Amino acid sequence: MKIYISIIMIGISFLTFSQTKDFDAETLSLFQKKAWPDLITTAEKAKYNNQATFEIDYRLAVAYFNTQNYHDSAQLFENIIDKYHVKNDPILEYLYYAYLYTGRPQDALLIASEFPFHLQKKIGVKKFAIIDNLNVEGGLKMSDNKDIGIDNITYFNGGVGQQLGYRVKLEHAYTRLSQNYFDLDYIQNEYYVNMKAQLAKGLTLIPTFHYIKTFDNNGTSHRGNNDVFNNQQINQTTQLFNLSLKKQWHRFSISPNIIYASTNNDEFGSFTNMQFGLQMGYSIKALNDKLWLGAGGDVKSTDIDTDFIWNLKALYNFNAKTYVYARYLNANTTNFAVDDGRYYYNSISTFIDNFSVTFGYNFSPKFSWYLNYQYENATDFDYNISFTYNTLITGIQIVL
Repeated sequence: MKIYISIIMIGISFLTFSQTKDFDAETLSLFQKKAWPDLITTAEKAKYNNQATFEIDYRLAVAYFNTQNYHDSAQLFENIIDKYHVKNDPILEYLYYAYLYTGRPQDALLIASEFPFHLQKKIGVKKFAIIDNLNVEGGLKMSDNKDIGIDNITYFNGGVGQQLGYRVKLEHAYTRLSQNYFDLDYIQNEYYVNMKAQLAKGLTLIPTFHYIKTFDNNGTSHRGNNDVFNNQQINQTTQLFNLSLKKQWHRFSISPNIIYASTNNDEFGSFTNMQFGLQMGYSIKALNDKLWLGAGGDVKSTDIDTDFIWNLKALYNFNAKTYVYARYLNANTTNFAVDDGRYYYNSISTFIDNFSVTFGYNFSPKFSWYLNYQYENATDFDYNISFTYNTLITGIQIVL
């Protein structure tokens, strides 16, 4: 009886070994032929039958990468490192680019910190860069009620990025906009600084500071056919502090944030407000990760009332060079911030909602261009009028 049991066990072991060996040989052949879809089918079958090896997992991760399934490629390379304790040059290089192509540049820099010198030189990774990138954009926010005193808004923004080690990136931006709005002919200057500090893989701390200075340009404006002389210049300053924490799990990301804004106005005095928000995003695997969907909401609290601000977002990548990004933002309030405090809506009128669509094209990894269109509804309750803005903004970014 023992002899029969031994023969059966040997047979089972031999059969299992043969199947594992067949998976290894077949995936190796497909890998050498670069038959990536067939390789994915075979390697996933090996994993389903608990017969994956380091070699099979590695080939599958490479196949994911070469079929532009960068999310699954990154996850599998992470598992390979954890399971097999291997960090050779190909694994590190593939993982670096998989992070980049899934919108995780901070994680890419973090893995680059483990590169040997020759791999750093091959890829061109920089640990420090006083000027890492430059961007400039400008446009016109066109009013449909210029005849009653709500003129267009001119807009300009220029920025510079810095890299301070593998874990910290800074972004500085200067913004200038101007408008004639009834009895206020104003100019607004802004300074914005954003830090992205990578605490761990998939975990980013984002503190920002935004300073806004608004002042009356000359005290003269036009309302209809009448000149209005306003000799009293009204200045306003706002200091905004934002703290966000972004966590990325494979295709899903979540980012809670808190914003504190303090404003001093020559006419109305000082006031503050707080915002508490949560943003989420998910990449759709069924559409080959070409489509990313996001949603978020903020609660803005002041001494007077509490407002709810919400948004829906979608990003679609047609290919590696071309994308379109759309967002709907609903607020029904003013003096609120979005995008980690980058944009602060402090207009006299009440912001109702906004639809925005951006078309972008990457001419190369170092040069990109985009064109943005926005349709915005606003209401001035003091004058009991509603109006709209149509906005066109174009910009470029250069990576040095």
